[in-house]
Amino acid sequence: MIEQICRTLKPLANIYTILFIWLLAITNFYLCIKPMKDYAVIAGLKTTPVVLDALNYYTSDEGYQTLTVLGVDGRNAYRLTNYYDFVLPFFLFLSLSLPNIALDESCHCVIAPFIYMISDYIENLAEKYVLEIYPERNDLMMTLASYTGLIKISFFYISVLIVIINLIKWIIKQSKKTKLNTIMKKFASVYNTI
Repeated sequence: MIEQICRTLKPLANIYTILFIWLLAITNFYLCIKPMKDYAVIAGLKTTPVVLDALNYYTSDEGYQTLTVLGVDGRNAYRLTNYYDFVLPFFLFLSLSLPNIALDESCHCVIAPFIYMISDYIENLAEKYVLEIYPERNDLMMTLASYTGLIKISFFYISVLIVIINLIKWIIKQSKKTKLNTIMKKFASVYNTI
């Protein structure tokens, strides 16, 4: 399955598509946080309220306490954020996968971004569910949101680290090629003078 994803993404793995996808991801991220920032301004808050996505880990009680503190308008803003957040995982998956494919790395470099994307979608669905049924509780769904959030953030950072490592490897490889070309040119010039 991962090889098939790599083959599908390979034609998109160029600098222009990567930059465009990064622009889309940044724009979508802005749209994700905008409803909460707007709510904070309207409510006269000094900081943006904490939402479940911003917490690294939380118990069911802490998750429901977070939703209670948001109030009705805050939860409505969070619902808007959640809607925008259904596009972001795909953009981030592409943003974290395409550079690795463009750098001719193995398809295994797509596994971490793929796990990130799947766990983010599961987290988003669980959060959407608990937001929709609030004030009723479903501790299982809240726990699912918490744990998939942990998986999501872990694999996001792993994916970023993989991109950085592959970029460093590519830079080193390019510098070695440049040095080898310089040595070969010097050797050729010495050989031609003999």
